[in-house]
Amino acid sequence: MFGASSPAVSTGGGMNLYPDLPSELRTQTTANAPSQQLQQQQQQQQQGSQTSTATTTTTTTTNNSSLAPARGTTDNLGPVQRAARSIQETLEAEKRYPQLDDIVSQGQSQDYELAPAHAWEPFVRVNSYTIPDVIFEQYNRVTSYTLMGLFPEIKQAWVTVDNRLYMWDYATQTGFMGYEQQTNTITAVRMLKPKPGVFENVNYILVVATMVDVFLLGVNATQNQRGIFDVTLFETGMSIPTKGINVTIIEGSKKTGRIFLAGHTDNEVYEFSYQAEERWFQGRCQKICHTTSSASAFAPRLPAWASGPKDTENVKQMVVDDTRNLLYTLSSKSTIRVFHLRGDGALVQSLSHSFSHTLANIRVMVGNTPLLGPETPIVSISPVSALQARRTHLIAVTKSGCRLFMSAVSSEYGFGGTDSAPTSMQVIHIRYPPNGLVHNDVRKAKVFTPGYFFCFMERNPTLDELLFAAPDSAKIQALADGGNIRLQLAEQASTADLGSRVESIELVAGPFAAQRSPPGFGNELATQYDVTPTEIAILTNSGVTVHRRRRLVEVFDGLLRYGSAASTIGVEGEVRKFFNDYGRAEGCASALAVACGASQDSTASQTASRISDMEIEDLARRYFIEFGGKPRADNVFEASGVPSLDSIKVSGRAEGLQLYLARIVRSIWKAFIISESRTPGGGLEYVSSVPMAKLRLIQDQLVRLDHFVRTNKSFIVGLSGADSLLVAGSKIDEVANQAEHRMLHALVTLNQSMIEGISFVLFLLEDKLTDIILSLDTASRELVGTMTYGGLFATPQGQNLAKELVTAIVNRNIAHGVNVDTIADALRRRCGSFCSADDVVVFRALEQVKRAKTEKDADVKHRLLRESLRLFEETAASLTMDNLSDMVQQFRELQYHPGAVQLALVVAKEADRGNITLQFLTEPPTVENETSEIYHKRVQCYGFIFAILEDLDRLSTQSPEMIDGAPSPIMRLRNETWTLIYNSDDELFHYHLYDWLYSQGGAYAERLLDINSPYVLGYLTYRGAESLDHCELLWQYHSRRERFFEAAEVLHELAISEFQLTLEKRLEFFSRARNFCNSSYSGASRRKMNELGQTIQEELDVAVIQDDLLKRLREDPRISTEKKFKLEAKLGKGIIDLSKLFNEYASPYAYHDICLAIFQVAEYRGSADIKKCWEMLISQKHTQALEQGEAQPFEVVAETVRSMGSRFASSEYIFPAGDLIPLLERYAFEHQRDVGPDGWVVDTFIEAGVAEERILHVLVDMFYRDEVPFRGLAKRRILVDTVNLVERWWSKVIKRGGSSSEGFRGQTVSEALRRMMTQLPTVGPEADRVDRVLADIARRGY
Repeated sequence: MFGASSPAVSTGGGMNLYPDLPSELRTQTTANAPSQQLQQQQQQQQQGSQTSTATTTTTTTTNNSSLAPARGTTDNLGPVQRAARSIQETLEAEKRYPQLDDIVSQGQSQDYELAPAHAWEPFVRVNSYTIPDVIFEQYNRVTSYTLMGLFPEIKQAWVTVDNRLYMWDYATQTGFMGYEQQTNTITAVRMLKPKPGVFENVNYILVVATMVDVFLLGVNATQNQRGIFDVTLFETGMSIPTKGINVTIIEGSKKTGRIFLAGHTDNEVYEFSYQAEERWFQGRCQKICHTTSSASAFAPRLPAWASGPKDTENVKQMVVDDTRNLLYTLSSKSTIRVFHLRGDGALVQSLSHSFSHTLANIRVMVGNTPLLGPETPIVSISPVSALQARRTHLIAVTKSGCRLFMSAVSSEYGFGGTDSAPTSMQVIHIRYPPNGLVHNDVRKAKVFTPGYFFCFMERNPTLDELLFAAPDSAKIQALADGGNIRLQLAEQASTADLGSRVESIELVAGPFAAQRSPPGFGNELATQYDVTPTEIAILTNSGVTVHRRRRLVEVFDGLLRYGSAASTIGVEGEVRKFFNDYGRAEGCASALAVACGASQDSTASQTASRISDMEIEDLARRYFIEFGGKPRADNVFEASGVPSLDSIKVSGRAEGLQLYLARIVRSIWKAFIISESRTPGGGLEYVSSVPMAKLRLIQDQLVRLDHFVRTNKSFIVGLSGADSLLVAGSKIDEVANQAEHRMLHALVTLNQSMIEGISFVLFLLEDKLTDIILSLDTASRELVGTMTYGGLFATPQGQNLAKELVTAIVNRNIAHGVNVDTIADALRRRCGSFCSADDVVVFRALEQVKRAKTEKDADVKHRLLRESLRLFEETAASLTMDNLSDMVQQFRELQYHPGAVQLALVVAKEADRGNITLQFLTEPPTVENETSEIYHKRVQCYGFIFAILEDLDRLSTQSPEMIDGAPSPIMRLRNETWTLIYNSDDELFHYHLYDWLYSQGGAYAERLLDINSPYVLGYLTYRGAESLDHCELLWQYHSRRERFFEAAEVLHELAISEFQLTLEKRLEFFSRARNFCNSSYSGASRRKMNELGQTIQEELDVAVIQDDLLKRLREDPRISTEKKFKLEAKLGKGIIDLSKLFNEYASPYAYHDICLAIFQVAEYRGSADIKKCWEMLISQKHTQALEQGEAQPFEVVAETVRSMGSRFASSEYIFPAGDLIPLLERYAFEHQRDVGPDGWVVDTFIEAGVAEERILHVLVDMFYRDEVPFRGLAKRRILVDTVNLVERWWSKVIKRGGSSSEGFRGQTVSEALRRMMTQLPTVGPEADRVDRVLADIARRGY
């Protein structure tokens, strides 16, 4: 009964391995070999994930931890969390893009892919602007000297005509401005960032160099609504004399605002030092020479025509690297000098690297080459920032078009820190130009980050040709992903005919930096949907052309637009080449981006044969679907092996979608949503960390992606429905299709979550953000400050915080008189998942509760609470535990305990509508999974109820039970709550309730006997199998309901159970069970009751014998104390069978009376054994009497026989008078002759309950058997006992009036006596007694 297994609850199926599959694909797990192998592989992956360590670091703290769990099985993740982890892994992988130092390692390279068609060109000309006529008019009036250049900071061009400076917006041909307030010929112009704190209302400073001085103009440039800069110039009054220097080069530090100058007359480096106010011995501005001693700095300088030979070395170019605090100069003799910009304002030359040293470095690496020699001087240098590379500092371009990657090393590295100035320089890599394109005619060149190379080749004095190249990031990444130990620089290159001579080239839009560290810095793939493409303006003497970096997505777009006309292999051939070069993932990501409208080819409108955008998107959609491949399982070599879902290599479509989605949100994924700031008055203010325009742009891309997926869902395998997943050639293919579906479904779900998440943030920002956040509790306010967009989109903390914010928004608007429905509808339209219909109902319910708190009328208050409970019940499935805890507490404070209990029960039921956790009815789960989480949620709901009951009991102890003869309000409340609990149909709740009552003990546990629910009996029955207390409660439960048969069954099972019970307790249970069986009972049939009673009696007899045996052992002086403890441990607990009791205890220890009892219970009929046992018992008693000396031995023996006769009178086999009477007569004759009174043997048996007739028959039989010792005169002993017997018998008959009921037959008795008398040779006094008895019998007529 109590050994039965726990109540089993069927869940209707096996474990669901693939929770994201459609319902029609979900099947029960069977115990076949493949499924077992799959589970084993998953377990191995889980074990392996426990030992893995993270190899990357993150910049945020708490909220992204759940986005990137240890690599292992993802079966326990929901779709959003699974997709979020994939996005996180993608972003981390893109951070590992090779750094420049790894790509341009020691050596040389010349690998270019010359654009075979327009679509493959790395840059595209997006705009061409002519020089305005008014500028040409001034240019035509030139009399002496003219310069041209660009101000990229404000997107304007400038030209000088002698002493006049003109500037204009080259894109709109407006904003023409001139500066003609000075009379000296202008030799150089540069716009720089000013020193902080020197000027007010000045964005930039315009440094103008003339033949005699250098002066500063303040520039205030503000961008208007049309995107054009409105520029105002201010006189600063700051200038320094430079007569004799002829300044032609101006450079500045953006970080410090320092200005450096150089001229073509010498090789010195000067600084224009300026400050806001004059100081002692120092004016507001001064000229400082950093390369000549202080004495020679004041020496007069000769004019240029008198300065000596024309080969005098002079500064040709200066560039500043603010990331390393270095200034580089290039001289006319290709000498590179490096200066350290120290923090104290000094400029110290740390090294000078001559061109001969450069050539020596080259010869060591590659030997002699015609492309690098004395006739190929360096024409330009470009710094490489510390963000891009640690080892590479500078890129020098030679006249032959070679790029020299140079490293500057400090002897103090490792000692002086990374800010130490370098002391040596060497070439580490040589990049040759494409073959046949450069003929030692490079006139100007520049390298922009992350490696855009613009090289201008002088074809004639009025015409330059452009060679441009850019890193092929996709190919470099593919090489790195392929595990190549030695990477190489892969570039795309092309040429362009500019039609005129280049004057200036500047970066005007989108300075590139994918990361703020060398790893990942140059990853253009990661930023192509998130960062504005780099634009570079080239100024010629005929106008300005703007070239935009063509991103990979635009290359793909161009292939679709122009492939049919410009390619020999057609559109499909170009697309195949694209997929082959860059892989399925990049190919599908690009196709998907084009299909979603993420690419706009700026040159398309210039082509007459332009294909419409809709046709392009259709083509991209086709290639995304058709070229995406299929999911596959790698490293599965046996047909019987079934891979896990996580080991499947998904298709290019899934990988491309993952890439595209990650790149869209890369800039906000780890960005904090909110940041703190201070108002001018010192107050706290919360603002968005990301511009709202940026959020809207990202959301627009996500919305277009979602539209694409929904529109083409039926064509994409993995999203098109269950039928596409069922088409599989093998079990491996089936698992692969399931993994594909899981990935696609997760990414689509995350995309929808991000769309609504951004909508919610925008809604929040458009409201009173600071007031809303300040209304939160401290913990939530701190969480807001650390919450990232990724955390908001995909973590439980983000979801919970969003609900807190929604509640704060609603509460704030309600406080300001806004209707709940109004604000809720606005939230639902913008971000439905953040404010669902359930949330609206919750807000209404909260409104009812708030009204109830201030309501004085009890009836109205109760009605409001009932209404709030009804509303909460409607949304029970969406209530969190925090919500439930808060509402239970509020209901308790309002003394609405029944409502609190009802709400908790409904939430528990809604958490498990299928009641799948009923499988944990008796035992909690041991494995953490989705089902166990539901179970714990239900248990938490029950915990709230138990707290409510404790609160009720506390209140009831403080209030009288009755008031004026009626129950007090608290008692009514208590009774109503308990009635509600008893009537619940939640079986799992009842089991936990009963456990709780039992754990409270005392009166709480006694309540279990009064509960009449349909679940308490099953609970007590199951718990009784393991708990003695529950088992006792169970028989008491039956007894109170007069179910005596069931009570007897429980007691019987309890008496023979394995519980640690004393023998006395088992006897008690046997006795109670027997009593129940003996009671009047109208339940089960009487026959069953009798059968149970008989069984109980038999087992009770054994228990009684065992108890007697235990008592004897305890009192036996022959046994040591230690031995008694051991024997009691064996006999004092469980019931032992009779054989063991006899063979191991009763017989060895010579407890012959107990042996006889065992014979009786066992119904043993071995007369010889029984007789021998009696003989040994009598002998034992005789010996004990002699030893003790307290009584005559015959008295002890007689008492033993009398007691044993009373005990065994019902058993003729155990108390055989025919054997015992002779045995005792012989004992009396041999051992107690003349000791005891005559007839004591007869008296003993009569008192033992043996009939006189039976004794007479045995005695007569003994007399005639003539056995030893009763022969001859010894027979007189038998005669004497016979006479004593007859006398007692006859006296008894006479006393009862001569009734024949005593079995006395006078004739038979008389005949027996006469015959015995005749057999004796002599008689004694007994003869007279015989005669008297016979005479009396005859006289009375018997």
